[in-house]
Amino acid sequence: MFNKILIAVDHSDACVSVFERALELAIASQSSLMLVHVLTDEESSLALPDPTGADAYSMGLTTAAWQAYASRWQAREKEGLEQLRAFQQQAQEAGLEAEFSQNFGSPGRRICDVACMWNADLIVVGSRRRSGLSELLLGSVSNYVIHHAPCSVMMMPPGKGRETTVVEAKVGELAANNG
Repeated sequence: MFNKILIAVDHSDACVSVFERALELAIASQSSLMLVHVLTDEESSLALPDPTGADAYSMGLTTAAWQAYASRWQAREKEGLEQLRAFQQQAQEAGLEAEFSQNFGSPGRRICDVACMWNADLIVVGSRRRSGLSELLLGSVSNYVIHHAPCSVMMMPPGKGRETTVVEAKVGELAANNG
């Protein structure tokens, strides 16, 4: 089955159900877990302040604007680490080996990079089901991961349901063990 499962976590509403489903799979297969969160300045609460007026030309930002940005960034970084530690503790209480990594950059790319470096057998990632223009403009982390992952990928759709989409060669192996 799977020995090393990477779980991509974020601040979405579906994150807890993605983690819980991945934890169930990890317990069943006694897998090690890697929890990954990626900070990005594209998140609405982390966007750089827009300079206005004369500042728009020079892109100069006031000290107060930079301090506000830094404060939001530090708060988001702290939230991410707290979430990772809480998930790690749940996994360890379930008897699993678990570690975490918080990164900065393009979420899909960083998830695939960590999976490659850690030699993951499976990546579990949530999906917001973006499509059409929304996916074209904003991109899709799950879509990127599916197309660039070095291992199998389990994509969890939004909602509280237990439906999953497994991509790659280990589909039969997963189905046989989950009976």
